Amino acid sequence: MLPAADTDTATGSAPARPATPDAISLILAQAGRSAEEIAALATLDDADRSAEGQFSGEPPTLTSLFGKARATEFDAGRFSPSPTVAATMAAVLEFLIERKRAGTLLDNRLMLLHAGTIAGLARLGFFGLAIPEAYGGHGARLGDLGPLLRALTLVHPDLAVMFEVHNFLGPVTPLLDFGTEQQKRHFLPRMARGELLGSFALTEPGVGADPSRLSLSARRDGDQWLVSGVKWPITNVVYGGICILVLKLEGENLPQGRDSAMLVFEVPQADDARFRMVRNRLNAFDYLWNARFRMTDCPVPIGNLLGPPGKGLAQAFSSLAKGRGGICVNSAVKIFRLLAQLIQDPEAAAETVPATGGPRGWIGFRHTFGKPIGEAPRIRTWVGRATAEALAARCLGDVCFRLAANGIRDETMGMIAKVYSTRALLQTAIHAYQIQGGRSVHVDERRLAARDGHPLPADAYAIENYIGENIHEFAIATVYEGPNPVLADVGAPNAMTRGIRAKYLEPIGLAEAKGHFGWAPKLGFAWYVAANVLGSLHPWPGSVEGIRNPLPWRQRLIRRAFRRNRILGRRILLVIARYQKSFIDESFLLGDEGGVFDCLCASVASLVYAIATDRSEPEYQLVGESLDLEAQLLLAHRSVTPHLQRRFADIGRAVMTPGNVLHRDLVADIHASPIPLDPRSIDRFI
Repeated sequence: MLPAADTDTATGSAPARPATPDAISLILAQAGRSAEEIAALATLDDADRSAEGQFSGEPPTLTSLFGKARATEFDAGRFSPSPTVAATMAAVLEFLIERKRAGTLLDNRLMLLHAGTIAGLARLGFFGLAIPEAYGGHGARLGDLGPLLRALTLVHPDLAVMFEVHNFLGPVTPLLDFGTEQQKRHFLPRMARGELLGSFALTEPGVGADPSRLSLSARRDGDQWLVSGVKWPITNVVYGGICILVLKLEGENLPQGRDSAMLVFEVPQADDARFRMVRNRLNAFDYLWNARFRMTDCPVPIGNLLGPPGKGLAQAFSSLAKGRGGICVNSAVKIFRLLAQLIQDPEAAAETVPATGGPRGWIGFRHTFGKPIGEAPRIRTWVGRATAEALAARCLGDVCFRLAANGIRDETMGMIAKVYSTRALLQTAIHAYQIQGGRSVHVDERRLAARDGHPLPADAYAIENYIGENIHEFAIATVYEGPNPVLADVGAPNAMTRGIRAKYLEPIGLAEAKGHFGWAPKLGFAWYVAANVLGSLHPWPGSVEGIRNPLPWRQRLIRRAFRRNRILGRRILLVIARYQKSFIDESFLLGDEGGVFDCLCASVASLVYAIATDRSEPEYQLVGESLDLEAQLLLAHRSVTPHLQRRFADIGRAVMTPGNVLHRDLVADIHASPIPLDPRSIDRFI
């Protein structure tokens, strides 16, 4: 059994905290908030600030809004794993591709990844890739895992989700960041060997987007915690695995709202009187074990408390910040997979496909009004925009990983990456659904047969429907790890303004709560706003020194993005200055639907693409110019112009054309599923 965490020797409980109201609570009370609202908002604010304390360095996104940024701070760098890590990644991918070809990747009877797949991955060291060598792993850096996630998503998306949950959200990251040496040596080697599959339990029924209302609780009972409550829906929480529980501590003399904690829970091998689990049947991630479970005075060793009492939510937010980069990377890959489904022709043998020519696949042979639908300007525009945004999303995900690996918590960047990429994925899925037409609603007969336990032979003719069958998977990305509207309207405005509120608004609010006018903090805030407004007018608000391959067009786009961000910073400050104490009620003004955050998503996407893309081909420059123009139009509150649509259409034409650099780089090597009810072979089906 692990030793207990440090406690108050006099009481046997965690050290007490002052019960006096803090600045946030006082200000919220003065603004007329209810006790429940005060507890919830103060809890989340405290968790966010504590999470920031786990990192070092200035978030570059905030610097670009309110100061002079450097382009190198947004550079994702080069993919440079150690020889051992690179060899392990290569072996893992070769193994998975072989099992996929042999039809043994999945267990269609159990609707899980095949036991042989899991055993083989464990043997190759897959589960220990992100675990340091000192604990039996390979020591891969977070910034080197983006390409692996992209490849896993193409083999099967559930592999990428399993890897993310095990490493970024699940136990590996919290144990490395907050665990004692004894905890690390007790759990991590078994996780590296694949003996313990990791999961992360934050969400509860009715609590998903508001973790301040956690109901799962733990109370001390001798040398153990007794845990009671329900968690749902939790991915990877398998029998005999390991799960990070985010819960409330009872009886520990902690103030309400600051009583959260993390416990490391070894899931029992089977249900018993104190633990019961039921698998959820989902329309997405359906080859993963996702479940709901109830704990009733379920014992957990006292030494499994992870980090200090009262910091559970802060630690959870720290892990979430690292996980959003993975969602962004996965979303970008799924966009390219959707495009390949429209562009590639699964019926054409590789040796018969011409190296050049017009569109093929569904968009090439499906004709409307006398010509292939791939020649329609609207279709080209849709495909081109999806291509540009997927390339930008890929860069955003890589930047998130690199910042986290360098110990920098740029929460705003994480939310931008998640919202921008998943919104682009959902829009691409809707367009692909419309392009494929009525076929998109058809049942995928091969997948249905597998779910029913009667898999069809590989050579059997059955209707397959990649786009329609996976529409839930494309949509759930906008909800996973925070619904996009909540992140855009609440999370991002809070992250963008937290430092300003702490330095200026809280002293003003405290002064007014005590009956004073608060001259000093108000003058300080006025001076800060004035200085930033003037700074936003500077023609060179950021530095491009140090970027790789500094092509003139890249430098120009980077500088334009820095200017946009300073303008957006000015708008943020003016909104804060106008509403001050009631800013929380008006924070949606900085959110989605054309607000500051929406503009910032487009601007930062354009920025990181221009920094990361050192290709000299004109097609890649066209992508950068199009992303820049889109961001400029959003900043000016203008709708899409014909000029931008023509640029996207040109990108669409390029990626549809075999032999073009965009086609070769992005979709040529992606396998497409059969077209549902392919009209060229309709006799197979009727």
